[in-house]
Amino acid sequence: MKRLHGALATLAATMLLLTGCGSGSPSGAVPSSSESQADAAAAGDGGSNEELRTVRVAAVPVVDVAAIYLGEEKGFFAEKGMTVDIQFTTGSSISIPALLQDQYDVVYTGSVNAFQAREKGLPVIAIAEGGRTTGEPGADHGGVLVAEDSEIEDAGDLENKSVAVNAVKGLHEAAVRQSVKKAGGDPDQVDFLELPLPDMQAALENGQVDAISTSEPFLGNAKEAGNRLIADPYIDVDPEFVAATYLTSEQKWAEEPQYIKDFTEVVKKSQEYATEHPDEFRTELSNFTEIDPETAESMILTKFGWGFPERAMRRGAEATQEAGIISDADAGLDGLVVDVLQ
Repeated sequence: MKRLHGALATLAATMLLLTGCGSGSPSGAVPSSSESQADAAAAGDGGSNEELRTVRVAAVPVVDVAAIYLGEEKGFFAEKGMTVDIQFTTGSSISIPALLQDQYDVVYTGSVNAFQAREKGLPVIAIAEGGRTTGEPGADHGGVLVAEDSEIEDAGDLENKSVAVNAVKGLHEAAVRQSVKKAGGDPDQVDFLELPLPDMQAALENGQVDAISTSEPFLGNAKEAGNRLIADPYIDVDPEFVAATYLTSEQKWAEEPQYIKDFTEVVKKSQEYATEHPDEFRTELSNFTEIDPETAESMILTKFGWGFPERAMRRGAEATQEAGIISDADAGLDGLVVDVLQ
């Protein structure tokens, strides 16, 4: 499987974030890796790749996606007669329209973006979870941090304060608003500022912002530097909050149900393998990006789940509505989730 080397890998690591992206999110524009991946899959399939079909997946260089890289490496795609071509894009504003134009078969994106697409009436369906919160307070892969000497004690104290998020009206803002509300504060009185995740720690320590909403590996680095965790925003949405999803088009599902089912089965198998073999998953992170092995070893990993828990999905859509990202949670959920494995 093709790896990201040199400047491209550095770019991917710099742009690494935990969940799928919308406007303001990092992007890789990293070239396709289908030829090398097909060669690798063929090597595990008797040296012939004539029957392997390439699944075109649009994504961003995120922790969650490493699971399907691992699945490709273990031969799970080849077992289904597939090889995967993961192409990095600038986020859902590019990838979802391209999906509907049949430029991709599947798109990895944040759940907030999925709700937006369905509310707009776009014919996309969620076929697999991309990643969940761990549900463990103080040990999640996303969090809100303040400087060690800050007077801010909890999210309720963020009223009239500035909080850095990677995208205004994005996933982090929607989640932080829930933390503020849960702690008795008014989310509308918080000043959300857009900053790239890699720049947040310096901005916090230089006093440019009062708090940051960040994710691994930046979360762990910032905590090690002495900054304090005051909220677990993903958990405050729901203990099973589904942060990201894999989408396909209704047309693709109608025309090629077995193809989509096979892909989804491989995603499930890959995520289960990553969960059962965290050391291999962490090693894959170091291959997939330039996250150094020491950081990969200590960072909190995303949790993989299955089945799109109804309560958690509704809470996610409601949080998205309360943040003003969508206007109708019911419309954002209507027809979104399809159990293609039934």
